[in-house]
Amino acid sequence: MLSWGILMIIGPMAGRYFKQWDPMWFYSHAAIQSCAFLLGLAGIISGFVLEDRLDAEVDTHKALGILILVLGCLQVMAVFARPGKESKVRKYWNWYHHNGGRIVILIAIANVFYGIHLGEDNGTSWNAAYAVVISMLFLLSIILEVKLWRQN
Repeated sequence: MLSWGILMIIGPMAGRYFKQWDPMWFYSHAAIQSCAFLLGLAGIISGFVLEDRLDAEVDTHKALGILILVLGCLQVMAVFARPGKESKVRKYWNWYHHNGGRIVILIAIANVFYGIHLGEDNGTSWNAAYAVVISMLFLLSIILEVKLWRQN
């Protein structure tokens, strides 16, 4: 939840809304995303270990987790293929990186809610708490987007 469901949302916000603090925005974006990816990888490994120890039906959650991991790996690999700022193909790389990241985030949010639902009592209180966190992050991005829009 912390990795794919929260940090993976905060990292792109640093990249989008704090460009005035160059190069700090880039380093914070990269650091947050790296931590999120590594924590997510640890979570997926833990999930494989726990699946063997628990008698639970988690095939959908597992499949979505693997999809998120694969898409996350593609994002990481894309970083190593990033063209220079002046390259003619940079706009296509940016499009892929931004939209690929958005897709990962949307699937991750859905999988967090689904994973919570698999818990006891359908995870009602956890679902509510996560919904509050997601709502706050969404509201913050709207505020920052309006601020960015006004500056431009």
